[in-house]
Amino acid sequence: MFHNVSLAMFNDNYLWLLISSQKTVIAVDVGDYALLADYLQAHDLTLTTVFITHRHHDHVAGLPELIAKHPDVPIYGHRSIAHITHYLHGGEILNLENFGRFLILDVKGHTQYHLAFYHLQQRLLYSSDSLFSGGCGRIFNDGNAHHLYHSLQKICLLPDSTLVCASHEYTLDNLRFAQHIEPNNQTLHTYQQHCLQQRANNIATLPCV
Repeated sequence: MFHNVSLAMFNDNYLWLLISSQKTVIAVDVGDYALLADYLQAHDLTLTTVFITHRHHDHVAGLPELIAKHPDVPIYGHRSIAHITHYLHGGEILNLENFGRFLILDVKGHTQYHLAFYHLQQRLLYSSDSLFSGGCGRIFNDGNAHHLYHSLQKICLLPDSTLVCASHEYTLDNLRFAQHIEPNNQTLHTYQQHCLQQRANNIATLPCV
């Protein structure tokens, strides 16, 4: 139905692109519009939809320029975020042409308002800063540990085969901390060695199961 591309952005962010066989694109969290524009032009792609998970600068900084260049492209997100054209709060299902159905999850906790986008057919979770490989997002001043706990419990209800498309390359840092807590965990050690090899080859550790 579509293929999934992660573009390295800033120091450790990823810009996720969903690219359909019709060469249309959904972009998730456009922190850097120039990065998106260059990729669209280089691959002769058409931007048709934008998903925004939360308000932090590295996830929304590209929106003003994007709107100027693509005024008719719908931008989905929470009403608390500037430039959103289609408001979501969690619980909705979007059925988008060429892409299929997405379940919108309210995964607040990292911040007061945070959404995740789950593709129901391909079992891809665009979790942004709520869940990473080997860890979860830290709690900001407007976040809440109770909310984050329940958001993670909600994510746990998704199928075990779900692939997590997080917004940062934090895997190795998360695994170092996890091994400090569980130094004898062989599963952690094996996964860490796998991820070290991926990063040595400049390959993203995401998406992950």
